[in-house]
Amino acid sequence: MYETHVTVQGRLVADPVVKQGRAGPFTVFRIAQSERHQDRSEPGRWTDSEPSYYDVTAYRTMGDNASRSLRKGHPVVVTGRQRVRQFRRDDGSSGAVVEIAADALGHDLRWGSTSYTRNGDLAPALPASGFGDALRDAYEVVGEDDGHRAAAADTGPLVPPAREDAA
Repeated sequence: MYETHVTVQGRLVADPVVKQGRAGPFTVFRIAQSERHQDRSEPGRWTDSEPSYYDVTAYRTMGDNASRSLRKGHPVVVTGRQRVRQFRRDDGSSGAVVEIAADALGHDLRWGSTSYTRNGDLAPALPASGFGDALRDAYEVVGEDDGHRAAAADTGPLVPPAREDAA
C-alpha cells in the first residue's frame, strides 16, 4: 500500500502526553496549522484561515525526546506518514481525524531558538518510569570529558574538532 508522506508546520495545542502501548510507551500531541493571507476587502490587513488540526504520534526515543522538549504553544515542524481516519460519533454524525506518525520533528526555528542535547548526555538524568530504563539501556557510557558524558551510541561531534596544528 502507498503511504502519504507530509511535512506540517504548526503549533502544539496542548502539552505532549506519554501513553503506554503493547510495544511500549509512545508520545502523542496535537498541532494546529493555519495560513495567513491578505484580506481582499481591506488592503493592508492580514487574516488567518480556519485552522487544520493534526494528531501526531512519536515512538521510541523520538517520543521520549518530544515529551521532554515540547510544550503547548511551541512552533514545530513534523515530517511523517499521514493517515486520514473516518469515524462515527454517538449522535450518528461522522467525522475525520488526520494522524501523522512522525519520522522527524523539531522546533520551527523561524520563531525562536533552541538548544540541543544528545541523548547520551541525558541518560543518567532520565526518570525511572516511562522511557528512562529503555533509553538508559540503549546507551553504554564509555567515558567523560570536561564533565560531558560520551556514549557508545553517539554519532560523533556536531562540529569538526579543532586541529591541533591550527594554534
